[in-house]
Parts: sequence; C-alpha cells; structure tokens
Amino acid sequence: MEHRCSRRVSLNINTLIYKHGVPVAMGRIKNGSSHGLYLETDYQDVRELQKLELEVLLGDRVKGNRRCCVAALVVRKSMTGVGLEMEMLEEHGAKPLREFIEQRQRDPHRMNRDLLANTAARAAQLAPDESSPIRRPVRHS
Repeated sequence: MEHRCSRRVSLNINTLIYKHGVPVAMGRIKNGSSHGLYLETDYQDVRELQKLELEVLLGDRVKGNRRCCVAALVVRKSMTGVGLEMEMLEEHGAKPLREFIEQRQRDPHRMNRDLLANTAARAAQLAPDESSPIRRPVRHS
C-alpha cells in the first residue's frame, strides 16, 4: 500500500513541460499535494526517475506571482500522464504552487466557490444591461 506525506487535492492547472530547459509539451495538473503532483499529458517521451521542469500557470487563482517554475522527478508513468515528486530543495520556484495546494487542503471547496464566482462575474458582463440604449431587434412573425 502506498502512503503519502500529505493529502491530495483536486486541481486543474495548465502546465508547460520542459525537458533539459526546452519546452516539449503541455499538460494539466489534475491533483497534487505539497510534495507531489499527477500531471495529465499525452507526452510519453519520459522515463521513471527522469527530471522535468514545469512552468505552472496559476493565473487568477493566486495574488502576485501567477507563474512558477517547478523541478520534479518522474516517479510513475501511465498512458494518461505522469506522477511527479516535487524537488524539496527547490523551494523558491515551487513556493507559489505549494502555497496554493496547501490553501486548497485547508479549504477544499474554495476552488468550486471561486469557479462559481468567476462564472457569475463573466455572465454578468455578458448579460444585457436594461438601461442600455442598444436593444435587440424584435422579430415579428
């Protein structure tokens, strides 16, 4: 049985995958903990114990640094992605991602609330304003 150091949380974060400093693919972090990640990708040119670099695009999920670079070691490979262990010594680059994951561990429903609030805000921007002088044409049959 596998034992993890900390609880995993669901994530949905776009990521660029670098190999030897060169971008090679895109992926999506599906879940993670403060020590490891599951990265869904169709990129298969990796092997276990290989080091990869990730550029994680946190976007509107965090204040401040919205991109971070993380060094990770491939610990598992499947047809749909790879299991990664984040480098512990590489604290500076991984710090925004670790903080984001730890925040989700403390409040697992926050992501759903954030997504609902974001969707509601976008819908409000797209909804026609009743006070606007521009009206939709009325079709008569």
